[in-house]
Amino acid sequence: MQQIASRDSGGTTGRWTPYFVSSDPRETSEIVGQSIISHSLAHDSREKRPAMVRFRTASLGTLTFHEMAYSMIGEGEVRINVPNMANIYLCEINLAGQMAVGQMRADRAFRPGEIYMINANGPHTKVWQTDGRQMMIKTHQTDMEAALERRIGMPVRDPLVFDQTPCPLSGGVATLGKMIDLLAQDLELEGSFFGGAGSGGAKQMLLDMMLNALPHNYTHLLSDTSPTLRPRHVRHAAAYIHSHSREVVGLDDMVRASGVSRRSLHAGFRKYYGVTPMVYLRNVRLDNARLVLKQQGVGNVSVTEVALDCGFNHLSKFAQAYKERFGALPSETLRNA
Repeated sequence: MQQIASRDSGGTTGRWTPYFVSSDPRETSEIVGQSIISHSLAHDSREKRPAMVRFRTASLGTLTFHEMAYSMIGEGEVRINVPNMANIYLCEINLAGQMAVGQMRADRAFRPGEIYMINANGPHTKVWQTDGRQMMIKTHQTDMEAALERRIGMPVRDPLVFDQTPCPLSGGVATLGKMIDLLAQDLELEGSFFGGAGSGGAKQMLLDMMLNALPHNYTHLLSDTSPTLRPRHVRHAAAYIHSHSREVVGLDDMVRASGVSRRSLHAGFRKYYGVTPMVYLRNVRLDNARLVLKQQGVGNVSVTEVALDCGFNHLSKFAQAYKERFGALPSETLRNA
């Protein structure tokens, strides 16, 4: 079958590029790879017909928006493999069609009306199973970490890792989806506000919304919505807890990291986090455990292994605290992953 590749500018204005349209997987992989990240692309069809791709991109400062649609032209599937999302986070919204996503294997359903964050510096796999369309926002690791450091008031030491379960567009996540849609529509305009002088503020707002709405291993540090800057001793103790949560950590260790007395440290955590330093440590460990359980699934890891790796030595206390915080037992989270 004749391969098709063209630039279709119909309906494209403002900061969006003209549509790239092609049924050549090699050319598509090259063009999309230049805009997002290097990857392999394969199409499997009984009719031996290549999938038709429509792709375009727009810039919002150092963030980039990408719209992609696949048409299978009969039964088939499109497989995308990224060996390494080197320094890139990619937020995706499924606008139409059925697909599956994952790291080494595409083992999680990604349905229309869901949003999914691909983490930096790891593999990614996707399988399109029907005709479909999605929006993607590419963010460099340095931008995402800078936004996180600004929000939590301390340096980011461990990599930022988002939960790998696609989230429905409801609640706060729905607000994020609406903002992405608003920005995408604004970038269609010749006189785009956000694409011009407002790009910096829009970029910062969008990164903040991603960090607030999508669960990750620093979510517990964002629970305090007060704009007040936390004192240095509180930030230092919290950073120490985060960096050493898997180790044996006592209150004396936190006091030394903070440089103040026990009493001052307790008062600081009560004021700025609403809990004691030891409860804060427990919550960090619980959040880390939940993230691992949701990522791994039954057969890949046990509750005991996760509890021990996250710093818990008493399994019964771990299960009880986990249920109090999340409303379910850790075994249930693992089973439903």
